[in-house]
Amino acid sequence: MSPAMLSPAASGKRAALPRGGALPLGVMVYGNGLEADELLAQVAALLAAEGHRLGGVVQSSVHRPGRRKCDMYLRNLVSGEEILISLDRGNEARGCRLDSDAFARVSLWGEQALAEGVDLLVVNKFGKEEAQGRGLRSLIAEALIAGIPVVLGVSTVNLPDLQAFAGEEVKRLPPQREAILAWCRTVIKPAFASAYLT
Repeated sequence: MSPAMLSPAASGKRAALPRGGALPLGVMVYGNGLEADELLAQVAALLAAEGHRLGGVVQSSVHRPGRRKCDMYLRNLVSGEEILISLDRGNEARGCRLDSDAFARVSLWGEQALAEGVDLLVVNKFGKEEAQGRGLRSLIAEALIAGIPVVLGVSTVNLPDLQAFAGEEVKRLPPQREAILAWCRTVIKPAFASAYLT
């Protein structure tokens, strides 16, 4: 996603984010990305089954015979639509495999979800693209500015970049389904949560 496509309200800098307290940002720190993808997908499915309105994306990876690297898909939590975000550059290709056009579409999905007023934004990961100011970084910022809680995954490698973006006091969540679910239920709109618990 090119810098020109980023919204002016969310340039990805710390100054654009709310101040005066901890952000409603739950961060699952992981070592294994494939396991983390599956875990967030499970969490999203369970929250949606409870009636919560979710926006954002979860990731799945498909291995093809004869390929060293998998195909990566993102699924829109609002519509269920899936999009391939990885480019097939062959087994010997090096460097980034992400499809910038696909990410522009995914970002639009997220913008639409925020406009509809979802209860929670799920972002599969804060990865290399986000660490460099691209990808879904601006979408994460826009959600936080709007007061919409965000839950996402981040590898130990990219955690310092996330903390530089959002601050040191992000809520770190263990890669455990029940712990992530508990945090999400806590930060989702209190009126909905109280109705669910009664």
